[in-house]
Amino acid sequence: MAGGTSSLDGNLLVVALDFGTAYSGYAFSFRNDYRLDPLKIEVNHWTGNGSQTMSPKAPSSVLLNPDKTFKSFGYTAEEEYSNLVENGKHREWYFFTKINMKLLCHEKISRTDTIDDECGKPMLGLTILSMIIRYLKDNLFKRLEQRGMPSRDQDILWVLTVPAIWSDAAKQFTKEAAEEAGIKPNDVMLVYKPEAAALYCRFQNMKNIANAKDKSNLSKKKKMLVFDMGESTTDISVIAIKGEKEIHIVERACGGAIGGVSINEKFIQWLEDVFGKEILKKFKTEHRSDYLLLIENFENKKRLIDPSTDKQICFQIPLSLKSMAEKFWEYSIQDRFKKMEINAVQVKGRGKLFFPSSFLLESFFIPIAKHVFEELQHILSKHGDIDCVLAVGGLAQYPVVVSEIRKYVKDIPVYVPFDSSLAVVCGAVLYGHENNIIKARVCPYSYGIQTMRPFIDGKDDETKKVIQEGKTWCKHSFRVLYKAGDLVKLGDVSSYNLKESFEDENRKHKRFKPIRCVLFTSKEKNIRYVTDEGCKEHGTIDIEVPEEGFPVNYKCTVELEFAGTEIVARLKDEKGTKTIRLEFMT
Repeated sequence: MAGGTSSLDGNLLVVALDFGTAYSGYAFSFRNDYRLDPLKIEVNHWTGNGSQTMSPKAPSSVLLNPDKTFKSFGYTAEEEYSNLVENGKHREWYFFTKINMKLLCHEKISRTDTIDDECGKPMLGLTILSMIIRYLKDNLFKRLEQRGMPSRDQDILWVLTVPAIWSDAAKQFTKEAAEEAGIKPNDVMLVYKPEAAALYCRFQNMKNIANAKDKSNLSKKKKMLVFDMGESTTDISVIAIKGEKEIHIVERACGGAIGGVSINEKFIQWLEDVFGKEILKKFKTEHRSDYLLLIENFENKKRLIDPSTDKQICFQIPLSLKSMAEKFWEYSIQDRFKKMEINAVQVKGRGKLFFPSSFLLESFFIPIAKHVFEELQHILSKHGDIDCVLAVGGLAQYPVVVSEIRKYVKDIPVYVPFDSSLAVVCGAVLYGHENNIIKARVCPYSYGIQTMRPFIDGKDDETKKVIQEGKTWCKHSFRVLYKAGDLVKLGDVSSYNLKESFEDENRKHKRFKPIRCVLFTSKEKNIRYVTDEGCKEHGTIDIEVPEEGFPVNYKCTVELEFAGTEIVARLKDEKGTKTIRLEFMT
C-alpha cells in the first residue's frame, strides 16, 4: 500500500499487530467506531494457564511439536515448555523466544537466516515469525466469531508496528512473514513505533497524561521529541506538528537495540558471576518454572528503581537455586557475597537480597542505556525549539527512565501516558485509519544508484575511467536521489532515466536478461562514488524482461517514493507505469 493512501474508504476493520522481542499483542477498531470516537479501540488481553492476571501483551514465545508443527504461543507456550523441561521431555520439542532482536537488528538479513531454539536446534526465522503473526491473526478471527462478528480477509487492513531504527531489509522481512502467515501484501502497512505513539497521545485528554510540572495542553505543542523505550529497542524521533492533521518527522530516528530485555540480560550475567554459569544453567534446566519466576520477579522489581530515594528493593532468590548453589559451594549464600565483596547488597534469611536503587541503577540500567541517552543529548543540541518530550513504551512506566530523561531535557516538560505500554499498538490502529496524517519524513540516509556518466577530466578519479562504444565514461558514480537530512513530503518522488543500447554484438544477449539497478546508501550528505568510505549497497531494483526481450534501444524512467515507511519503486516506459520490486534482503 503506497505511503499516500488513506485506508478509511477501503476497509471495515483496522487491526494493529505489535510484535516485540519480549511481548506481542494486538488491538483493533471498526471504521464506523473510529468516525464516532477515534479512541474506541479494543485491545486483546491474555492470561496464562497458571495465572488469573490479564495482560494486554503475551510473551513472544513459540512452542513447536517434535515434527516442527505449531503447538502453542505466549504464556501457554512458556508453561508447556517448562513442564516438558522439568519432566526431561523437552529435547525433541522446539521452543523459541526473543526472535525479534536475534534476527531483525542485524545489518544483513536473509530469508535463509535461522535462529536456534533453547536447545540449539535451528529453524528458519521467517517461519517462526510467520507462525506468531498467524497465531495473532487467528486469535482475532476467533474472538470476532465468538462475538457474532465474523470477518473476511478483504475487510481488514493490517498494521504492523516496527522500530523506526529498523533497516529496509528488516521491514521487508516482516512483510514477507505476514504474507507467509496468510495476509496479502496489499492488505498490510507498516508504522514506526514512535510515530504511532505520538498519534495516540495527540488524541489523549490531558487527564490521561502524567506530568506534575506542566499541565498545559499537549495538543498545542508544536515540536515534540518522542522517546520510545520498549523491551528490545529504543527509538528517538523528533516530530513537528504543522496542523491538526499534518505531522512532519524532522529528525531521523536513532537509538539502538537497547531495552528491557537488555537490562534483564545484564542481570542474568550478574547472576552467572555470582552463582557460576554452570549452576545457573543447571537451575534453568532442572527448575524451569522457578527460573521464569526469577526473571518475572526482576521485571517487577526493576520498575521500583527510584534514584531520588535510593530505597532498598527486596529480591527473593528461589529456594531451589539457593540450595543447589550452597550444596556446590559447601558454604552459605551470605558467605558467597562476602567472598565476592558485594557489600552494597544485603543478604538475609532464606535468600532475600536487598538492593539499593543506586546499585540496580549503576549495575544494570546505566551501562545499557548510556548510549541512547547520549543520542538524546545530541538531538537536543540540534533542536533547540523542542517544547515537550513524550516518553512511551513499556519502560516509560519506570521512574528511573523518566528520571534519567528529565536529567537531560532540563526545563522541557516530559509527558508520560498512564497507558504508555499501549500507546504504540493503539496509535498503530489510528494510523491505519488515517495514515496520510504523516505528511513528511526526514531522510535517514543519502540514497543513490550506481551509474556510469560522462567522465570529467581533471575532476574525476582516473581509476574510474572506462571507454565503451567509443565514449569515455566514469564508472561507480553515485547518482543521488535523496540526501541525508532531506525532508521528503508525502507523494514526492525522485526519478532517474535509464537508457540501454543492445546494438553492440557483445550486448545483444543482454536483451533477454533483467536490467538491475543497485541502490546505495551513506550517512554522508555528499557522495561522489559508490566506492566512497561508508557507502554501502542497500538494495536492488530488477526490471523484468518482456516476453519479446527489451527493445534494441530501451528507455525508461524509474521513480522512487521515500516519504512513507517503505520505499516504493515504479517503472515508466512505452508500455505504461507499474510498481516494481525492491529487494533488500540477501
